[in-house]
Amino acid sequence: MKISSREFNNIKEGKQVYIVSDDNSYDNKDIVLLESNDDTLEVEITIKYKYNSLEDCFNLLPFDLFGFETQEEALDYYKDINDIIVYRIKVDNDRKLEDNLDDEILDLIDVSSIVKNNVGHSASEVYELKLKDGTEAILKVQYLSSRNDLKGEYERNKWLEDKLNVPKVFCFKEINKVQYYLREKSIGVSVHKVDNFAPLVGENLKEIHSVDISDCPFDNNDTLKLLDIALSKIDIILPNIIELYPDMNKESIIEFLKNKRPLDRVLVHGDYSLPNILVDVDRTVSLIDLGDVSISTKYFDLYYLRKSFNRNKKMDYFNEFLESYGLSSLDDDSMKWMDIIDKVLY
Repeated sequence: MKISSREFNNIKEGKQVYIVSDDNSYDNKDIVLLESNDDTLEVEITIKYKYNSLEDCFNLLPFDLFGFETQEEALDYYKDINDIIVYRIKVDNDRKLEDNLDDEILDLIDVSSIVKNNVGHSASEVYELKLKDGTEAILKVQYLSSRNDLKGEYERNKWLEDKLNVPKVFCFKEINKVQYYLREKSIGVSVHKVDNFAPLVGENLKEIHSVDISDCPFDNNDTLKLLDIALSKIDIILPNIIELYPDMNKESIIEFLKNKRPLDRVLVHGDYSLPNILVDVDRTVSLIDLGDVSISTKYFDLYYLRKSFNRNKKMDYFNEFLESYGLSSLDDDSMKWMDIIDKVLY
């Protein structure tokens, strides 16, 4: 894929994670060679979007993730592109992490133990390391903004420490607009890699949804807020929704969103996918990647969990999970409501 030298340098320096293109030939998980002048860079495509206009694109996605300081600058740069295809990319950067850390973090960690973890599609860079006392830890580094920043993950993880089995928090720092979040490393493997995993997931999700939310300060995924966001962006997401539900139009979509909003309120993980649920040798379950924890409907977690079962080819075990969770079936309207909301959030 040919890109400009500006984009190439931004991507190489970690300043850009999205590319706008009119080339529709690539898909998720494709390994692509970016070309600019005589330079090349291998990247993985992790997400692909299609938009009707640049305005729609930059109304949904932060312009700084494209390497720009203002939306106007981004619109002007890509003004000659007609078919708006957006790729999110993942690339391994060779920044020397320890050169950018402050004394508080350096005093805690064993610098010689730092190893970059290239698994996953997070907006953050993830490093495995040890503290000076030998404790295994994870350091997340975020150079660019995203839907959830590391400060939010730090705050949610800290709030949950006495409520659920989550990693211990060590510190959070922001230095020159770069965020650093240091936490304990959770021990275990992704839950779907062990035998008879579905009941473990059901019991764990039931525990999450039973947490007392009376003093929970996080409500970014409250269904009323999600509804407001969807209605404000209905014209942007309309083509994608109609592609999924061709029997609907703008008016029927709005009516459905208003009348079928799930009314239950529980604590949700917010990214409850199988790789974010770990199990150790004693079959004790723990949770990671807590940046989207919030009050919402239980169907927020159920929707993304079912997608994860499907993505990991585990749908044969989904009914077993439901039985353990305490449901005989999923409510079709609530799942459809979340399907529409998903087009706004991602």
